[in-house]
Amino acid sequence: MLQIPKALLEKRITKETLHRSGKRLLKEIVGRLKLPEASYDIRSCKGGDGVMGEVILHSDHLYLMVHLGSGSVLRVLYRTCEGRKDYSGGMNHYASVSELASTTAAERFIAKLDKLNELGKRQHAFQAA
Repeated sequence: MLQIPKALLEKRITKETLHRSGKRLLKEIVGRLKLPEASYDIRSCKGGDGVMGEVILHSDHLYLMVHLGSGSVLRVLYRTCEGRKDYSGGMNHYASVSELASTTAAERFIAKLDKLNELGKRQHAFQAA
């Protein structure tokens, strides 16, 4: 089961909470996907005073971003990418953090990420051949 930090499930969160707990969530996802340590980066982009910023997991084949979306809903944007210098990648997909608190939704989410990661690996191998 995916362990969602309780602080991310609160109605109102602070910028500091988003960045601290968002990193914990992304590390949890990394563990579930069994990504090798050298294959990803986790970083915070705090932005200025008027924004919450985002927390990003950028691997060789996946890009995930925890951010406050429209309607003040905390979401995870996820998509494929071609390396850690690819900032536009594949099609954007979204999951709300509150939905991921459900065991079933969390398992489906991890399965989707696993499929996208495998797809990225196959595409990379095909292009290299």
